[in-house]
Amino acid sequence: MKLYRCRICGETYLGHGVPTECPFCGADAEYFVLTEAYPEDANDVQLTEVERADLETSIELETSNTRFYLAMAARKDNPKLSSAYKRLAKIEAEHCSVFSKLAKMPKPADLLEPGTELGGWDADIDESARRETRASALYVEFAGRATSPRLVEVWTAVSRVEATHIELDAIAKRYV
Repeated sequence: MKLYRCRICGETYLGHGVPTECPFCGADAEYFVLTEAYPEDANDVQLTEVERADLETSIELETSNTRFYLAMAARKDNPKLSSAYKRLAKIEAEHCSVFSKLAKMPKPADLLEPGTELGGWDADIDESARRETRASALYVEFAGRATSPRLVEVWTAVSRVEATHIELDAIAKRYV
């Protein structure tokens, strides 16, 4: 057994090998390092005004998405989909946590409070796809203008994770 750390969220994974993706933030296996190789000061970056504003936008977006997915997860009419979106809410909350650490801000107080869903699985899944498409595109844009290599790495990784959530939405439609 070895201890690995995800370079994106900093969480520790115990295993015989690197997982295919981070169980906390969803980042690809390429972002794992042995725990002793993880730089404890990874999130100590000097932010430009634009980077700070982009991080604040990222925090707002991930908070909104977490709350939306928690509302979907609370629904009782489709346990398979509720469970999938509960998992998605956890990943989005971890993204919010990462962005908050980078911005040196506390996580939003309402992060884990369920928001409002639209009332039907088809509409909710369509809204999820819209949210994930927006997030993925924004993070590519933010990475493209970031000056900090750390921010480029995080936004690039999270954008890729958000793209997999769009795939989840396509699969979820089969369970409606």
